[in-house]
Amino acid sequence: MNEPIDQAALRTPPGRLFRKYLYAIVALAFAALAINTGFDVWFSYREQKQLLAATQREQAASAAIQIGQFIGQIENQIRWLARLPPELSSNEDERLNAIRLLRLSPAIAEIAELDAQGREQVRVSRRVADKVGSNADLSNSPAFRGANDSRAYYGPVYFFGDTEPFMTLATRGTGRAPDVIVAEVNLRFIWDLVAGIRVGNTGKAYVVDRMGVLIAHPDLWRALQRSDLSSHAEIRAALDGVGPPSGGLVRKDLSGQRVLSTYATVPSLGWLVFVELPLTEAYAPIYASIGRSTFLLVILLVCAVLVSLVLSRRMTVPIQMLTQGAKRIGSGDLGQRLAIKTGDELEALGDQFNLMAAHLRESYATLERKVAERTSELEKARDQALAEHDAAERARSAAVAANETKSRFLAVVSHELRTPLNGVMGVLQLLDDGRLSEVQRRHLATAAASGETLIALVDAVLEYARLEASTEILETRDFRPDQLIEAAADLMRPQARGKGLTFDLACDATVNTAAHGDPVRLNRILLNLIGNAIKFTPSGWICVNAVADRRDDHILLHITVRDTGIGIAPELHERIFEDFVQADDSIARRFGGTGLGLAIARRLTRLMHGELTVESAPGAGSAFTLEVPLGLAASGIAQGALPPPSRQLRVLLVDDDPVNCEVGAAILNRLGHHPTIAGNGTSAIELARDQAFDVTLMDLHMPDMDGVEAASRIGKLGLAKMPRIIAVTADVSHSARERLAGAGITKVVSKPILINALREAIEGDIQAPPAAAQFAAGALIDRHFLDDQRELLGAAQIDKLHHLLDETGEKLIEDITKAAAIGDHVQLARSAHQLGSAASALGLVRLFERCREIELTAAAMSPHRQRTRCAAGNVDERA
Repeated sequence: MNEPIDQAALRTPPGRLFRKYLYAIVALAFAALAINTGFDVWFSYREQKQLLAATQREQAASAAIQIGQFIGQIENQIRWLARLPPELSSNEDERLNAIRLLRLSPAIAEIAELDAQGREQVRVSRRVADKVGSNADLSNSPAFRGANDSRAYYGPVYFFGDTEPFMTLATRGTGRAPDVIVAEVNLRFIWDLVAGIRVGNTGKAYVVDRMGVLIAHPDLWRALQRSDLSSHAEIRAALDGVGPPSGGLVRKDLSGQRVLSTYATVPSLGWLVFVELPLTEAYAPIYASIGRSTFLLVILLVCAVLVSLVLSRRMTVPIQMLTQGAKRIGSGDLGQRLAIKTGDELEALGDQFNLMAAHLRESYATLERKVAERTSELEKARDQALAEHDAAERARSAAVAANETKSRFLAVVSHELRTPLNGVMGVLQLLDDGRLSEVQRRHLATAAASGETLIALVDAVLEYARLEASTEILETRDFRPDQLIEAAADLMRPQARGKGLTFDLACDATVNTAAHGDPVRLNRILLNLIGNAIKFTPSGWICVNAVADRRDDHILLHITVRDTGIGIAPELHERIFEDFVQADDSIARRFGGTGLGLAIARRLTRLMHGELTVESAPGAGSAFTLEVPLGLAASGIAQGALPPPSRQLRVLLVDDDPVNCEVGAAILNRLGHHPTIAGNGTSAIELARDQAFDVTLMDLHMPDMDGVEAASRIGKLGLAKMPRIIAVTADVSHSARERLAGAGITKVVSKPILINALREAIEGDIQAPPAAAQFAAGALIDRHFLDDQRELLGAAQIDKLHHLLDETGEKLIEDITKAAAIGDHVQLARSAHQLGSAASALGLVRLFERCREIELTAAAMSPHRQRTRCAAGNVDERA
């Protein structure tokens, strides 16, 4: 069983592991050699470049010094002529001295001596005849003025006869009235100096003056052209005093060839001596060094590959043996042993491999028994899990059924409780007709707030469930925050006084404004906070403070409720806002409650994008702060005064409860609309077929036919103008809203009907009426409109329109009468529209209104009613 494995049998040709080690070792060696060679080449390149630049700088500096010495020697020779004061020498003596100087210095072509006033005394020249005592006035010459200003003047370089460069050099003598010696110096010496500078094999040197003009170059033609090089950036920088880089400049020379350039400045003259060497010649040693380094790198890389082959083979052979042994063990051959004799970690790994195989042989004997035992356990666990899953499914089904039953029960209870409240709230709203005194209005507002609180108590049945299901929807409208806060305070003040507590209310003037938000839920939060303050304050006082911050697009309302009650420990400040949580069990026993009030209050606050926080300490009372952003009110209409409607609407009110019908009709009349009442769904369908309505207010829960079915049947009548259907119901659950949306009803008004909510629902989607609808309602003729038309069109045009109406009106009336008699709805509507359009142009208000009524109701009118309407229209037209 324990036979050793033959190594020769386990050896396999080199594979991926061999190549991996080979490539890794070669890559490592290559990287090391490449990095070393790269650094060597880089530093060699930098040193060679700096050495070349230094050599060129020395050449340029040497040439600059020689040029400076040449000019300085001539300057000293000129100063020698001015060594004696003018009063001690004659013009002839000066002439002889100048001739001696010309013989001594071949570079001087001409010498002139000027007295202190700038008059020429002596002129000795190699080019023209000598002059003595000419007294020519040269006081304005640059040489004379420059010598007097700085004792020495160096003029610009010029070419005499376009063949040789010259420069004017002037010096001032000594004494009280010193003479000025002016010399014309031949600069051909500089040409010879530049031509003699050897820069490598193909390099060159040249000189530019302080203006950037080329004055000396090995190619004489370029110097004679007087090339201006000041436009070159490098030369411009050198003229500005910028020194050359330590490694030289790489630039293009005058012929466009890239060169390594450096320069030096001639002292006192400001000239620049440039020394340039082509890059091909300058970098030739560097390229040769790179070639030698590359050749050495290749040789070393070949050696590294050979060494890597040997090392990789020594490492991979034992590993291949381990691989083959693992394959045999994997195939079930656990009796083989690996014989690896390398004397290192690989041999230790082979021994551990053999030990592992021995343990596997021992474990294999008991493996089947353990598998059988584990299989039995898993089968038992599976059966138990299936049983628990079935039980959980039954429990879930029961919970779903119970939840559906609860939802139906809550919907019925909500509807039945809201229906009688509708009458109460409607009557309270109708009482506020604007003629009540301030005390009566306050009492009425308190009663209305109490009614809304009662509605809130009904809503609390569904509140927590809707919040948990995230189905709570805000119902916003315009309201007065100050009146809401005062009403809540008036409602809770008797409870506080009954406990002997002082109750104070402080509303800042900023709160006395109109805002847009959800007053019902805001009132619910406020009543909860005040009720908690009264409940948990045995003695002392309660104070409600309110202030509003006006922002650009909203109002931030701050309400703080403070008390001197029992207080709350700091570690419980956040826990009291959790569900079913109070400060401790003793609180629940002493004061009662479920622990849901603050949880619902915070959820409602955050639903309105606000925040509710507390500051408290045991025995020191509590301060609850409510911060809620409110929108800006659409208009500044005061409480109790309703805005007139933009257009009077025909509204069909469908409800089976007489009280709701009575209250709804009164509210619609108050809003300025024309209501028609239907007691059930069948009556609503018949009225919608016979008459044209703009809006239908549909109750959902009716005995013979529910509102959804009635709305669907009205939609199938094929009316020429389909009224907007608004659902009126006490069931505001999420499932009810989904059912309405499925029937195409997207607008819902909750019972009890609040007058502002109903106004927003009815008038919120009304499009802007046509111009004719803006006439004074009920008038025979709109005189103001007619006067505006006469001013706009002129009296002649108005008379022409009257005449045209007389001609066409009779014909249109006859067409309307005939169409009504034969029941042609299409022709009736078309003729009524034409007559009404003509009437609107002349401000005939009543005729326009009658024609519009006939046009809108033509499709649903019986022939008898059509003839009646048309007769009424004819009477109005003739009037």
